Amino acid sequence: MKYLSMLGLSLFLSTAGQAGIIVKYQVNGLDYEGYYTSPTQGTPMVLLVHDWDGLTDYEVKRADMLAEMGYSVFAADLFGAGVRPTEVIDKKQHTGELYQDREKMRSLLEGAMRKAKELGGNTENSVAV
Repeated sequence: MKYLSMLGLSLFLSTAGQAGIIVKYQVNGLDYEGYYTSPTQGTPMVLLVHDWDGLTDYEVKRADMLAEMGYSVFAADLFGAGVRPTEVIDKKQHTGELYQDREKMRSLLEGAMRKAKELGGNTENSVAV
């Protein structure tokens, strides 16, 4: 019984991992909310870009999975703080705006990278997905 209790505790601790944090940041004077998680300082970093429904629990889950594999992850917000479209027409609108304005998209990605670096993300050894 003691063995099973220790096994259960070790499994819990190994899956608990480091909790990520919601990160508020600004790009061009507008508010954004990303998500950052890192197992340790200096690990290779992944800049995670959300799909057309914005930064949701799905991206947070993927970020945590990558952190468990040894990567630091910054999940960027490309739509703005609190903007999480649920209707297809809204999703098309928000992504369409970015597709039509590549400079804005580039600026948002660069802003996310700056914030990740502030948090200790290894932006010199990183990839965006």
